[in-house]
Amino acid sequence: ALGGKAAGKGAIRPMPSGSVSAGGGVLKKPVPPSAPPATKAALAQAEKIVVHCTSDRDEIGIRTLVGEYVEEGSNHARKFYKKTQKIPGHEEINVYLYFWDTRDGDSFSGWWFGNQVGGAQVWSRNAQATQRPPRSGWTIPWDGDVKKELVVESAVLDKVAAAKALARAKMEERKRQEDEKRSVVTDAEWSDKVEKAAMEVAEATMNVNEALDAAREVLAGDCDDASLLVCQRELAAQATSLAETQRAVAVEALAAQKAPSDIKAEMTQFGQQMRELQATLKEEILKVKNGKQIKAQQLQSEEKRAEDEAKERDLEEGYSKHLEEMLPPAMEKTDTAEDEVEKVAIAAAPLQIDTGDDLRPIMLQAIKETEQRVRAAQTAIGEARRYISGKMAAVGRFAPNAKKTAVEEFGTLKERLEEMQQKLTPYKTVRQDYDQRAQAKKLHEELSTKVSGAEIEVEKAAMMTAPLGADCNEGMKETEQALSMAQSALSQALRLIDSKLKSLSGPLKEEILSLQERAKTAQEKLDEVRRNVKETQVRVAADLLLREVSDKVAHAEDELQRMSEAELPFLRSGDQKTEDIDVLIQEADKMAVAVHTAIAEAQTFIARKLVEVARFSEGTARAVKEEIDMMTKRVEDGRERLQQFRSSTGDRKRVHLLEEVDVKVKSAEDEVVRMAEATKSLSSLGIAGELASESGREAVEQANLAERSAQASLVIARKHLLQKTADLKKLAGAGAGSGSELGRLQTRVNNVQQEIAKLRNITKEAEERLRVKTMLAEVATRLTATESDVDKVAAVAVATQADEQPSPEQVERMERATALAQTKLTATSKLVDVKLKTASGVLREELSAMRSKITAAEKKLATVIQASKEQKERLICSEIVSEATEHVLKAESDMSKCGEAELPFLKGLESLPGAEAAAAVAACEESAGVTQKAIAAARTFVVQKLVDIKEFAKGPQEACAKELAALQKRLDVGAGKLAELKKDTAERKRATQMQASGQKVASVEQAVQALANAMVKFPEDKMADLSGEEAHKICEEIGAAEADAQAAVADARKFLAMRLQDVKNSKDAGKSAGSVDLTKLQSRLTQCQVELAKLSNQCTEREQRFVAQKLVQDANENMAKLRAEIEHATAVSQALLSDDKSELLTSSFLTLVAGALIGHLKASGLTPAKVFATVAGSAQSASAEDFTVWLQKLPELVGGDDACLTEDRAFELSARIAGSAGAPVTAAAFKALLQERYVCATGTAAFRSQGGDDEACTVEVGEGLELVEPCTAGAARGHFALARDPSTQVWVPLECLKASPPFVGKIESIEAFVKAVHQRCTEASQAVDQKTVGLSHVKQGPLVEVKGKLQQIRTALSTERARADALKKRVAAARAALLQQQQEEVKKVQEGKCKAFAERVVAEAAEAVEAAEARAAAIVASAKAGTAEKLQKELSIGELDALKTAADEALSTVAEARAVVARSQETHDGFKGGARNVLLESKVELTKLASRASTAERRLKAATEAVRAAFVQVAKTATVKARNVLRTAARKSGKSIDELFDTVSGGTGEISEAQFAQFVSTLPEHDLGSDQVALVYKEFGRHGLRKPGFAKALQEFCICERSTEIASSFEAAAAPTVRKLEKGELFEVLEGPAADGAVLRVRGRALRDGAAGWVTFRVGEGPPLLKPREKPFLFALSAAPLLQSFDTDASVVREMQQDEVLELLEGPRPLQGPSEQALHAVASKDGKVGWVTLQDTAGNTFASPSKNLYMCKSTIAMTDNFDIKNCKVLRKVDVGEALEVISGQEEDGGDISRKRFKSVRDGKEGWVTLKGSQGTIYVELSDSHFIADQDISMRSGASRDSPVLRTVEAGEALLAKEPPKEVRPDPKMGARARSLEDGKSGWIVFAPGPRAPVKPWKAKYVCKAPVDITSSLAMQEGTVAVTKAEPGQSFQVVEGPALDAISGQRRVRLARGEEGIVGWATLRTAEGKACLEVA
Repeated sequence: ALGGKAAGKGAIRPMPSGSVSAGGGVLKKPVPPSAPPATKAALAQAEKIVVHCTSDRDEIGIRTLVGEYVEEGSNHARKFYKKTQKIPGHEEINVYLYFWDTRDGDSFSGWWFGNQVGGAQVWSRNAQATQRPPRSGWTIPWDGDVKKELVVESAVLDKVAAAKALARAKMEERKRQEDEKRSVVTDAEWSDKVEKAAMEVAEATMNVNEALDAAREVLAGDCDDASLLVCQRELAAQATSLAETQRAVAVEALAAQKAPSDIKAEMTQFGQQMRELQATLKEEILKVKNGKQIKAQQLQSEEKRAEDEAKERDLEEGYSKHLEEMLPPAMEKTDTAEDEVEKVAIAAAPLQIDTGDDLRPIMLQAIKETEQRVRAAQTAIGEARRYISGKMAAVGRFAPNAKKTAVEEFGTLKERLEEMQQKLTPYKTVRQDYDQRAQAKKLHEELSTKVSGAEIEVEKAAMMTAPLGADCNEGMKETEQALSMAQSALSQALRLIDSKLKSLSGPLKEEILSLQERAKTAQEKLDEVRRNVKETQVRVAADLLLREVSDKVAHAEDELQRMSEAELPFLRSGDQKTEDIDVLIQEADKMAVAVHTAIAEAQTFIARKLVEVARFSEGTARAVKEEIDMMTKRVEDGRERLQQFRSSTGDRKRVHLLEEVDVKVKSAEDEVVRMAEATKSLSSLGIAGELASESGREAVEQANLAERSAQASLVIARKHLLQKTADLKKLAGAGAGSGSELGRLQTRVNNVQQEIAKLRNITKEAEERLRVKTMLAEVATRLTATESDVDKVAAVAVATQADEQPSPEQVERMERATALAQTKLTATSKLVDVKLKTASGVLREELSAMRSKITAAEKKLATVIQASKEQKERLICSEIVSEATEHVLKAESDMSKCGEAELPFLKGLESLPGAEAAAAVAACEESAGVTQKAIAAARTFVVQKLVDIKEFAKGPQEACAKELAALQKRLDVGAGKLAELKKDTAERKRATQMQASGQKVASVEQAVQALANAMVKFPEDKMADLSGEEAHKICEEIGAAEADAQAAVADARKFLAMRLQDVKNSKDAGKSAGSVDLTKLQSRLTQCQVELAKLSNQCTEREQRFVAQKLVQDANENMAKLRAEIEHATAVSQALLSDDKSELLTSSFLTLVAGALIGHLKASGLTPAKVFATVAGSAQSASAEDFTVWLQKLPELVGGDDACLTEDRAFELSARIAGSAGAPVTAAAFKALLQERYVCATGTAAFRSQGGDDEACTVEVGEGLELVEPCTAGAARGHFALARDPSTQVWVPLECLKASPPFVGKIESIEAFVKAVHQRCTEASQAVDQKTVGLSHVKQGPLVEVKGKLQQIRTALSTERARADALKKRVAAARAALLQQQQEEVKKVQEGKCKAFAERVVAEAAEAVEAAEARAAAIVASAKAGTAEKLQKELSIGELDALKTAADEALSTVAEARAVVARSQETHDGFKGGARNVLLESKVELTKLASRASTAERRLKAATEAVRAAFVQVAKTATVKARNVLRTAARKSGKSIDELFDTVSGGTGEISEAQFAQFVSTLPEHDLGSDQVALVYKEFGRHGLRKPGFAKALQEFCICERSTEIASSFEAAAAPTVRKLEKGELFEVLEGPAADGAVLRVRGRALRDGAAGWVTFRVGEGPPLLKPREKPFLFALSAAPLLQSFDTDASVVREMQQDEVLELLEGPRPLQGPSEQALHAVASKDGKVGWVTLQDTAGNTFASPSKNLYMCKSTIAMTDNFDIKNCKVLRKVDVGEALEVISGQEEDGGDISRKRFKSVRDGKEGWVTLKGSQGTIYVELSDSHFIADQDISMRSGASRDSPVLRTVEAGEALLAKEPPKEVRPDPKMGARARSLEDGKSGWIVFAPGPRAPVKPWKAKYVCKAPVDITSSLAMQEGTVAVTKAEPGQSFQVVEGPALDAISGQRRVRLARGEEGIVGWATLRTAEGKACLEVA
């Protein structure tokens, strides 16, 4: 531990080099500086610490720390200590005790034991932060657990503790010695002492008791002085004697402390008796001394008690009266609380029923009502308790007797309240209790299902272990899988049970515990099964091991045989090609590697299996090892053969490699010769004074090309030599050396390298001479081009100066030209200067002359730049003046608009109308604001530009400044006019506002007058005559008038306030006059407000008086109506609340039956007559017995179990329907039962007649109604009988009803009616409460009197509501009980049906399984023993076929049995009836039967496996041979497959086995036996041989695995190549294979394009180039045309239908089509951008390049005539704008060329200059415009499939955004196919991808949706299905797909596995949904 190594428990684990943080990281803890060494004096005074262990165990971790520690210094404000003792064996290690604060985190703080202060090696830690080391809480290791036995204490305290311990030890020693001395007393002496003490105690007790008796007699008498004195003396003497006796007993008791326990106990008891006797005596002496005083006090007390009793009797009479007054209220409150508790019990009654999901709404309603009642009851109990508690406090002042009586009475009431509380408490958690019961029921069902499922899995696993034997690997896997599934299910069930048991209690826990016991029992059974499986696995392991080893060795030997065959081509004589040798050597190497791998795998496998052999028993292991040793010897022999083969292959490879290298070296030498010839023409290159010619350059290029070719050949030769050298070195150990040959080749390569180097030097010299000449030529060329650019710029500058004012484009072009010339000139100058620095001789002279030319060009260019700058400034000044003029013109234009806005005030009118004046003022203000902004913007612009032009030259600057000053003056004039306009507008605005104020006040006066007029209609004296509607209408009118008046007042007041504020803010002279006018208007407005307030108060008072009268009247009428409704509801409910509910129960069942029948009629579409015919047949009535039986079968008819009936119940219903018991049921009665039923959706009144208004009653929401007579078309009411009272027939509005179901019977209708009455009571009470609350704020007026009357009505309503509430609960409880009774009866019937169903299903499945087991057992008993090889030798093909057929039939029987069981399980699982819990036992039985069937199948397969294997091998060999013979014979016949099929079948479409045998017998030169012919027939026509199967048997198709050539003849070397057969292509073999040496070749045709010829099939023993492939077929995914030829425009043969199958004849191959041209363009009319087609694939042109469209290149003006000096500018033509020439309108004016154009953009026409006088091109013919030749579609993309944007009309111009683009159509594929249905053939052309209309077809389909399988193709009406295909099932195609002429659907004939032909099934429904799809 001290060395830092981890040890076991208790060892000290070192801390890592850094301390571990709380997050898991490692942090280095800093080490503090060492403390200075302490002096001797300091050590003497230093504090000492002692560490010790309280445990006897000597743990190494604690032993290291135990010892004495002395103070060494301080660290982190705490002392630290060092251990003074050394550790034995580790003297060099020190131990420190120190403190570390939180600077490194909380994880590092606390006290530590370590090897140094702050060090990384620590042993213990204490997280406390005390000033001194803590005594306990130390962890060892430092991050381990706390060691309580480790204690840290101060040395001083330790010494004190030691002294105390020593003193304690001495005292214990003395005590021990004394005890030894006292223990010498004998037991006899102790007995004498006890007896003596007993005598003394008894004597003292007798004496004292006599004295006490005498004293008591004296005290009971007269108590004279003499008697008291004598008695006192006697008692004193006894006290003295008793004290002496007590002392003697005490001494003896003290001495008896070391005596035996019984002696000690007796002595202690004596002492206790003496002390008690002394206390009694002392008390009696005190009484004797005070005898007279005590007697006097007793007399006084008796007198006082008599007086008090008299007073109490007087008080009790008063308190009794008070109590009589207090008790009745208390009892009343208690009774009320008791009633509320009883209501809670009534409300909760339905909750005691065992409920289901169908009653959950009822239960939730009962819970809700119960909770409401609980709250009410709790409130009542609390109120009673508070009242009683208050009265109990008052009772405390009563007289005792009255108080006692009161307490008893109130206590009794309290007890009753407690009893009520106890009754109520369980109901407080009613919702939780209900939820818990539901959850408990659900939990039990869930756990029971889990356990049952686990038991089933265990049972399956147990049954699957029975048949396991020696050849049952598959069964073993299934068994292990079953065990795993069983264990998983069982574990889940146990875990779930364990988790649920933790939180359960009571009966539910007992039930769950029983489930747990069942699960544990199943677990024990599963463990036993697992042990049996393990034993079987061990038995099988030995046989499996030998078989695996044998397979591995056989595989290795097979590879050795193939290796020997691979060596045969080398042993044959004759020349072989290099490619063939390469292939043969590669094949040999591959075979060697394969053999080596097989041998290594075999040896490794044997070694691994030898380890497994050790686990076998001794005898088995020895036998197995002997077999393995023999196999090992065979593997070793194979390894020796492999070495010999590798040696001979290496020799052949070495010779071949040397030949390849020699060829490469010879090629390199030839290239060197050609290089030497190319360098001869370089000798005359580079004569001084001549420039480099083209011929010289070509000679150098040719030399370089020859050199590169030679270098490449050399590199290839050298690389090949290096590669082959490495390969040859690897082969050096296997034969003779090849060093001399390699040396010679290397020498030849080196010679080639040297020759290339010489020739390369010659070429380099010629290149250098050419480079010098080329360098000078490049400089001269650049200089000449630069001079030319400068001259052009100078010429353009002179031409520009000739114009008065150049255009901006000219100036810009001049700047770009001068900048470009300046750049080129500078670059050329720098280049020449650089070369001059290093040049010499002629080169320097040339460069000097170039320098002179550059200088002259620079001067010319500088002059041009200066002139260009001045022209640019003049142009800028012109633009500035133009922009400034525009600003001034805009300001002047805005000023003129201001004058127009002022016109309404200048018409001559003194004042305008208000609205017109306001609009004119606003227009003036708006115009003035706009003008002000325009003037300010113009001034700012002018000032800014005056500053900017100061930097220009003098001439342009002065001219521009003069024009800007003139514009400033025009702006100043406009500003003056604007100021005058603003002033006039302000004055007009004030006048307009004053006019509007007067109009506002006038509108207020009119509104107040309108309110006064409305009040006249509501006089006080006529209010009683007004109806509610009239009063409401008048009040609404008054309210509207009042609101209008108020709104007018508010609007006017706000408007006047705004005007006053405007006057205050105004600074004009007319301010005072405006203020006076506004004050007058305000006075008028105030008068209107006063009048409005008076009218409002009058209206409110009258309205309240009318409302008060109506409130009381309505409330009384509503109260009377509610009383009558409650009485009626009580009468209606009597049938439900009575004790005998049998009639209602029968009615409920009748409603249930009627609902089920009506639902069945709607679902099936039958009529009542047809349904009744199933009972009575053709008769008009059915007997009671027949109808009763039919009613019991009703659930089967309607498909539901809700209508299950007992026989008695069915008889009662029959009697109810017929009208009497035993009477027959007529068709009319049955029809009446099914009469339409309705339910009320909206509460409505019911009437006595169809059209009258006489109300009979009210029909509530949820009530049921039965139609009495059919409703006529368009009728508003229907004649119905009420379900709550069928005798009541009324007319009800049809719009308030809805059809039933859900069916509502009498019970539901009664409840709905009672609920509606209760709801109206609640609503009435709430309405009164709302009105009362609404009137609570009213303190005066007519409504105050109404408050008291409403309170009286509210009390009466509460009473009626309580009655309705009680009735509602009673009805709900009765309905719940009735429904529970009905449910129980139905459930009982369901359970009986469920049991019968389970018995029937199990019986059917058991019968099928037993029959299958019997047949399987018979086959197993008769099965032939032996391996497959043995059976092949012993039995013929016919015998094997017979055995296999018998086995297959038995397997089919077993499969049928399994299918029966599976169907039974499916039927079982799909059982829809109730009481499914009784099916658990039958489910287990079905699972057992399924397991038995699987077991029989495994046994049968295991017993017949050898027969099957033998038959498969024999059949495979015979079939291959027979097919080859048949194909050869068929090919020789010269007939096609179709012709042969028609001949053999006789045109029937199917070949029988006899016809096929007859056909084979007619073939020449075949040696096939009948057995072989039968095998071929069964292989391809198991269920009848049709054309596809016949073609498969005789045709041979292959797929190309590696590309090869198709030759026109058999001899590949001499024959021309037709084409190459690519990998993956399909190839039909027509002849062969035939041998061409070691090569096998076949003749055939490629399906892709029909190319025919000979193809290599295999080379030697290598892998085949062609692999067999089934005949290809296609099927149609969707409809597509079948074309006459391989062209999309070809004629259609016919339309290919979906799911149709076709025979592939040719293809698929791509269809190459011509391309088309598309243009990305912009339409001229709307600027739309898109793609158009210029030319389609047929060569048709849709748009052509434009010949009349021109494009503007530089901005130019369009004028009205040709004369440029006397024309008017129409508009500007922008750069890029398109112009169309107007034919015949063209003139040439000397230097200027102009034409007349029409703008494409806006159609405007005019003259435009094409070319300026100085050569500037303004407009030129467009090369990017096209004209539509005809209407074209513009698309969003180049593809034809892109969305169309719009149509470009013929003649419209298009501007190209990019050059035309070639667009190729999407690739297409084509295939030629022939339909199997009608034999028509054609081409299918399609786009490849997921949407292709065809895909490869396989004769296997998978079911995607359930579909019926019938026995024939035709789907006639009434066809019965044989079986049904379910999703996921796979089927083999026997015939079809074929079209059913009757149904029009495509159908296919199917077979499935060993079941044989199943039948015909439809591929797709009429709606197009797939039922079967190709797998």
